Order: sequence, then C-alpha cells, then structure tokens
Amino acid sequence: MRLFKTFVTLSIAATALLAQDPAKLLEQKCGTCHIVSKPTIENVKHMKAPPMWGVARTLIRHFKYEKPFVDYVVDYAMHPSQKKMIFDKAAKERFGQMPSMKGIVTKSELEAIAKYMYNHY
Repeated sequence: MRLFKTFVTLSIAATALLAQDPAKLLEQKCGTCHIVSKPTIENVKHMKAPPMWGVARTLIRHFKYEKPFVDYVVDYAMHPSQKKMIFDKAAKERFGQMPSMKGIVTKSELEAIAKYMYNHY
C-alpha cells in the first residue's frame, strides 16, 4: 500500500510537471528580465537583459541542433560565467552577466523553456 501511494504521488507530480505550459514558464521565470513577447517602446526602455528572441537567435546560430542548445541554456542559467557568454561585445557591456537561476527555476523547467525557445523563436 505504501509503495502504491508513493507511485501515485510521483505520477501526479510528473503529470503536473509535464502539463506546465513552456510559454507560461518562460514568462514566469524569464520575463522579469527578458522581453518574451513583441517588443514595445516602453518595455525596450526598461530591458534588464536581451530580448528572448535575440537570445534564441544568437544561440541557434551557435548551436545548430536542439540538444546542445538546451544543454547550454540549462548550464548557463544555473552556472553563468563570462567565459560561457556567447553574445557580442555590445550585449555583454549593456547587460552584463546573467545571475544564476539556481533555486529560482528547476532543471526540468529550464529544459522545457529551452526547447520552447528553440522551436518558437
């Protein structure tokens, strides 16, 4: 019986995780700093980070395939460093290094977000 309860709990948790909408995750977890929708004059004035479409396009040029793209996003979001930054000098100077998202977003959420970025932008 105890094993069955554990299985049910894990199944519910997995279903909830899979049911999360990656677009909503992107908005919730990344939208505070990155513009994740159509830019407006107002939100461009207050950008804290490059717009997500720009991030995705830069990364897609660098990583042609989804798996390395996703792996990079997960690694960089959790363990950012100047050495790992792929962006041009102007973006680096304007926005600086992204803070670690450890404790703010999970690996599975980042994977869902990165897959969405790769396929959406």
